[in-house]
Amino acid sequence: MNAAKALNLLLAATVVILALLYVSAAKQPAHPPGTAPATTPHPGAEEEYVLIAVSVGNAYWIDARDGFNDAARDLGVRATFTGPQGSDVRQQVDLIDTSIGRGVRGIILVPAEPEAVIPAIDRAIAAGIPVITQDTDSPRSRRYTFIGTGNFQAGRQGGDLLARQIGGRGEVAILTIPGQWNLEERRRGYEAALAQYPGIKIVAVGNDQAEESQAAAEAKSILQAHPDLAGMGCVDAAGGVGAAVAVRDVGKQGVIKIIAMDRNEATLDFIEQGFIQASLAQRSYSMAYLGLQMLHDLNHGKIKMIADWRAAGTCPLPALVDTGAVIITPANVRHFRHAK
Repeated sequence: MNAAKALNLLLAATVVILALLYVSAAKQPAHPPGTAPATTPHPGAEEEYVLIAVSVGNAYWIDARDGFNDAARDLGVRATFTGPQGSDVRQQVDLIDTSIGRGVRGIILVPAEPEAVIPAIDRAIAAGIPVITQDTDSPRSRRYTFIGTGNFQAGRQGGDLLARQIGGRGEVAILTIPGQWNLEERRRGYEAALAQYPGIKIVAVGNDQAEESQAAAEAKSILQAHPDLAGMGCVDAAGGVGAAVAVRDVGKQGVIKIIAMDRNEATLDFIEQGFIQASLAQRSYSMAYLGLQMLHDLNHGKIKMIADWRAAGTCPLPALVDTGAVIITPANVRHFRHAK
């Protein structure tokens, strides 16, 4: 056998041996039995972001939680959604301080009381943790931006819808929660819109206390005091449901027009049944998704307005992001059902 043939045989044998070794290795598990991880963590999964809401058991937060978790999955980070069952601002402050101590990379906050959370927000900023507010703003704090519904504009939108539903004439009432900043803005929007119609008079403003049963009781009381009422404008989810229950119970379906807020299942049911004429649904999914994305981009230097924005005493994020609202009517209500 000459040298060339010997070399060719050696190379061929080497290729076969390497192929066999590759196949054998491929058949071996990546980890010994019982040690393989249950899931493969995303890169940077230990990078944690927190969304601190209010009344977290409320169905309103389904969309926000989904948006927050979807953004975390897409970005490969860890998301913690938390908050008090009610509107306990002290618990929110404790959660902010706990997040600071844990060294989270960013906080999205839905303030229960805009003024009361200012020191806690400012502590987080001082610790190098970016904070943005969602749904309800705390404009005098050092928060970087606000993302949410332009509440005054949403109220104007609701007022215009209500005015058209009642033909520009008649007595109307508003259901709200007095003192809650975002809802007060919506109420002002309603009042501004309805003021454009000389034939419309606001005869009552009720407090639904964010409870459907209380909203129903308040609406019934208003209906008793104002039997000629033509319509009700509701600036939170509980108000719309309560108003619909009251109208149903007094047998005035279609006679008293209702404009609701948000897309909880009860509201959608009443739209389908004809008790609620329309509802303004906030883009809460988009708020939480974009909020987390902005915090992540800020931390990773993806928003390159200037090299060192902190040293310059500024922030590259927009001052506010208005996510607007969509109108749900009997014509499109089926598209807004949550998956079950």
